[in-house]
Amino acid sequence: MTDFFEYKGYIGSAEVDAESFSLVGKLLFIRDVIAYSATTVKNLRVAFEGAVDDYLTTCAEIGDEPEVPCKGSFNVRVGPQLHREVALKARAREMGLNEFVCQALLVAVSEQANHAVQHLHEHNITVQLIGEPEVRMTTAQTPLQWERKIGAGYQH
Repeated sequence: MTDFFEYKGYIGSAEVDAESFSLVGKLLFIRDVIAYSATTVKNLRVAFEGAVDDYLTTCAEIGDEPEVPCKGSFNVRVGPQLHREVALKARAREMGLNEFVCQALLVAVSEQANHAVQHLHEHNITVQLIGEPEVRMTTAQTPLQWERKIGAGYQH
């Protein structure tokens, strides 16, 4: 299910106006405000396509270049600290900042981004019970594994 239409490279919204009991939409990702409405979803799609065609015709008639949605570049304000960290990480990977950000965005919108990411790390520790030899283990081991290593006296 989607809440938008696509036609001739343009994307339009599809929303319910509860006050007027109608369906409304507008062209997305352009500065010009181009809106349309209808009483059925089928007619809203027709109105959307008509709005795109009218927009393109009007631009041609007045000699303006129609805006292109999502043309491939946008500004992102991230703050100086994040900018610095991203620039350093990109440099460490011998990549340009643009390439690094593009790869990060690809990961964010990929199927893998919908899965939970688990951050794992471990610490090496040494445990010694009084009167027993030292036992080395990691925090990646489970409490049951710890209990087997250091004996039943381990409390978790």
